Amino acid sequence: SSSSSSSSSSRSRQQSQGYQQSQSRTSQQQKKKAKADFGFDINDPYAALNLSRSAPLTKQSLSSAFRREMLKWHPDRYNDATEERRNYATERSKIITSSYQTLRKNLK
Repeated sequence: SSSSSSSSSSRSRQQSQGYQQSQSRTSQQQKKKAKADFGFDINDPYAALNLSRSAPLTKQSLSSAFRREMLKWHPDRYNDATEERRNYATERSKIITSSYQTLRKNLK
């Protein structure tokens, strides 16, 4: 009885590890796809706002970068564009806003 429960828990552990590896691969694939879609790593707020990591980050430089990127990518600017382009602009503006909020929170 103990050997069957031992092999059962071993099997369960292997399945769990396989699931975790599968999730890890999926996450890596999603990151690659996201980078390919937008041309930058969407998890990097500096890249999303087109900011240099080596330059000092101030409230003014952050606000300026946010305004510059939102002027380019605000969805209202793409009303006459294709639906695909509007969706792209919407997603990109969400990433820009999220990046701004993350960096702004870190500045305080």
